[in-house]
Amino acid sequence: MEYAGYLVSSLSEHVSPTNYACLDTQPEVELGDAEDKNGKVMYIVVAACGSLKCPPYVQSREITCVVCSK
Repeated sequence: MEYAGYLVSSLSEHVSPTNYACLDTQPEVELGDAEDKNGKVMYIVVAACGSLKCPPYVQSREITCVVCSK
């Protein structure tokens, strides 16, 4: 296992296409400009029963993920 985290994505209302990504629970940060251009904002993905089988998923609970390598 490389790291564990939460599944994130942008909002469906955003105009640019999006993918899902696994965001580390302890991400490294990089300091940048102080200017906020509201670029690609990531939101934690939550379960929606009906779209996902409940159980094992729980309505409105964050979805966790892991990234593995050989």
